[in-house]
Amino acid sequence: MPERRYREVQSRSQVMLLPPCLDDYVSEHNPVRAIDAFVGTLDLEALGFQNTEAHYGAGQPAYDPGLLLRLYLYGYQHRVRSSRRLEAETHRNLEVIWLCQGARPSYKTIADFRKGNLAALRATNREFVLLCRELSLLGDSRVAIDGAFLKANASPGSIHTKARLEKDLKKLDEGIAAYHRQLDEADADPEDGCGGEDPELAAKIEALVEKQKHKQALQERLLESGESQVSEVDPDARTMKKHGKLVGGYNCQIAVDDKHKLIVAEDVVQDGNDFRQYEPMMTKACEATGNSGLIGLADTGYYNGPHLKECEDRGMDVYVPIPKQLGRKGKGDRFGSDDFRYDPQDDTYVCPAGQRLARSNETTVKRNKLYFVYRAVPEVCRSCALSSRCLEKVNPKPRRRVERWEHADWVDRHRKKMSAASPFMRRRSALVEHPFGTIKRWAGIDHFLMRGLDKCRGEFSLMALGYNFKRMVNELGVDAFREHCLQKQRTAAIGA
Repeated sequence: MPERRYREVQSRSQVMLLPPCLDDYVSEHNPVRAIDAFVGTLDLEALGFQNTEAHYGAGQPAYDPGLLLRLYLYGYQHRVRSSRRLEAETHRNLEVIWLCQGARPSYKTIADFRKGNLAALRATNREFVLLCRELSLLGDSRVAIDGAFLKANASPGSIHTKARLEKDLKKLDEGIAAYHRQLDEADADPEDGCGGEDPELAAKIEALVEKQKHKQALQERLLESGESQVSEVDPDARTMKKHGKLVGGYNCQIAVDDKHKLIVAEDVVQDGNDFRQYEPMMTKACEATGNSGLIGLADTGYYNGPHLKECEDRGMDVYVPIPKQLGRKGKGDRFGSDDFRYDPQDDTYVCPAGQRLARSNETTVKRNKLYFVYRAVPEVCRSCALSSRCLEKVNPKPRRRVERWEHADWVDRHRKKMSAASPFMRRRSALVEHPFGTIKRWAGIDHFLMRGLDKCRGEFSLMALGYNFKRMVNELGVDAFREHCLQKQRTAAIGA
């Protein structure tokens, strides 16, 4: 039977007189060439990277920070974030070997670069957004804002709240007391020759006492810090709840441009909700796009009246739905504030019985918000047929009062504005869910490798930069982007 023929291959032991050039292994249209061109346009010293100054002292020279930045940019686009795995790629991956020009830094060097250049990495992402503006890849008119929880490099069990510590200490006290009772019973039993010297019980008590001391130390740390939580492993990680599930980690915020779904601003915060994040994210987005009048879309969780009004006063166009629970409905059949109609002509409230509540000289402050107080006439309330549904049944006040925020007219205007904004809000979810879906699902990033808020902010900037870079290459193409970067380098060289 004739032997089957296959295509010829090169023998591994064949000696070659002229080995192929390393550049031949990477095609002209390979995305790694775009990474190389982009880093070539950066002023690494101005961005704040370490080891960029002239140094002629003793010791082995440091690696070029541009080389390590190229390595990380490649890794975060190809699901390779670990410094050990990146080191392995420098030995076996031809694209990485080309990108690093044959350099093989150790995993420690790679990890130290990321840890030591946190602010510079964030600045690099901002620089890339500016480059996208030059390339007309940003719409500069509308952004969508959203947040997602990423797990910290620590287990949820290492994060403690005040209530949890109190519960744990109570349980430990009960366990220690139970073991002491067993020792007392053993002492009182004349048939027990060992008495209270049971080594097993003594060891258990000693272990519980050590745990108790540890929990008490954590409780003291919590009280001294003034925070609501304390973490044993990652000092800045917090327990957060979403959809009934607890996550020990951070709240990652992004602002996404509506033209090509590029992330123009990002941040990492410790808050378990988005209540205070709209204004900071819109400010970052306006600075990144150069447009102080951006349209900002966000979901209900971002509604914060004073913050939204401040953004609108600064020229931003705000689109955030008002939460349903913001309305003050009464309990049971009792009338709530929503049942009182405000009459702007004479600055009064009209109650369900048709009587008017006039504005008094009294004011109140809640959560740094000033409220005006409106009161009814006591005689009218006492004789009203609806008083049982209006006045409190327990310790009833002689008359009904209603509070109104000093900028409640803005809330009324915003509510009308949002009632006609459904096309905008449908666009919001399509915009902002795409980057998080890509980062979490395609790139497989659902946790941080670093510990501490500042370090996680630097790492999240790398995540956003990796997403943006891949998105830009898909939209613009490698060749067009490379040509733009090379032209910038030529212009900079002439200017120098």
